[in-house]
Amino acid sequence: MGFKRILGILILLVGLAMLSVSYYIKHQVVEGRTQISSAQKKVDRGNSLFSLNPISKQLGQGMTNSAQKKIDKGQQEVDEYTVLANRFQTWGIVVAVVGVVVIAFGRKKKH
Repeated sequence: MGFKRILGILILLVGLAMLSVSYYIKHQVVEGRTQISSAQKKVDRGNSLFSLNPISKQLGQGMTNSAQKKIDKGQQEVDEYTVLANRFQTWGIVVAVVGVVVIAFGRKKKH
């Protein structure tokens, strides 16, 4: 097996590894979005219970403000990881294709 074919196989494996990382991150993002959605529903429910009059509304917002900040921060992190996963996926495909091309054209020429 020639050097170019071995190099192509290594490049292909790197591309496949990048795709695997992308899949893992996307799976974690889905779980994170589910948890964020659940937490947001609880905060919204708490806010609606306390919104009956102005005094209880301020009290409710004071109690849920900390949770809302954490939810907002979590949403921002999920968005950042989504971008990262998409980049890994795109570059994983590109690298894998380059690996296949190197394998295909890296064969020794017959004389």
